[in-house]
Amino acid sequence: MMNTTLQTSRLKFGYKAILSVALISMGLISACTKTEITPYEEEPMARISSFKIVNTAAEIVGAINENDKTITLTIPAGQYLNTLEPEITVAEGSTLKAGSDTLITNVLTYFAEGSTREISYPVTATDGSTATYRLLIKTNQPPLLMNEVTTDPTNPVSYDQTNWLNTNYIYIYNTLSTYPYSTNFEFDLELAQASLISQDGTAYKFKLAQSGVPPIISSAYMLLNLNNIEGRVVGSGRDQVYTNTPPEGLYHIKLRYYSRETTLENPIRIFYNN
Repeated sequence: MMNTTLQTSRLKFGYKAILSVALISMGLISACTKTEITPYEEEPMARISSFKIVNTAAEIVGAINENDKTITLTIPAGQYLNTLEPEITVAEGSTLKAGSDTLITNVLTYFAEGSTREISYPVTATDGSTATYRLLIKTNQPPLLMNEVTTDPTNPVSYDQTNWLNTNYIYIYNTLSTYPYSTNFEFDLELAQASLISQDGTAYKFKLAQSGVPPIISSAYMLLNLNNIEGRVVGSGRDQVYTNTPPEGLYHIKLRYYSRETTLENPIRIFYNN
């Protein structure tokens, strides 16, 4: 009789243990499969859905970032555009501010000013939402890395500017021998800029700078003529006079080509014997 009672108790205990485990398991499963339901937030209608430049052989597509409301446009290497014609598409129900899709001009100035010039595209929508996208223009143009004219900074290369017959040319060679200059003289009048920077920071700008690329020459370079510095020549015809501009002294050569700029580390020296 005692054995029978003991067996019955054990069976009851076993059933209770199994039931407890089953209930715990169900609780765990329920906890694991619980889904948080968040309210659906409808996307604002005021959006630019696509942005591209169409005045090129191949369209340049802008990358739109909805988080910070920017459009990043990257101009390929070897393309030197000073005017950009955008084609902008907005989302259904959206309207771009009138006149915003006009030509983007003076891209050279945009780069020269260090991208401080802001180009924006305001959008409004029928649901009352608004957004303003900011255009960022970049290029894949290689860095403007140049070989030094003066290799020994303690012994600067010197140029005698005493006589106007001394047409002093400065060849500055790129470290990248195949640098993708435009090879177009007319383009260079806009794309290439140069100046001499004095020890006190005064800039003496060249009227023009030229470039050269292989295969006509062995290595890419920029070419400057010291007689083409602004203020070097005044007057015209018989009244034309060559001045001592810039004054004699040490100067660093500063170069810009489209979006890239550099200043040579070692100076050159200019002197006059009059």
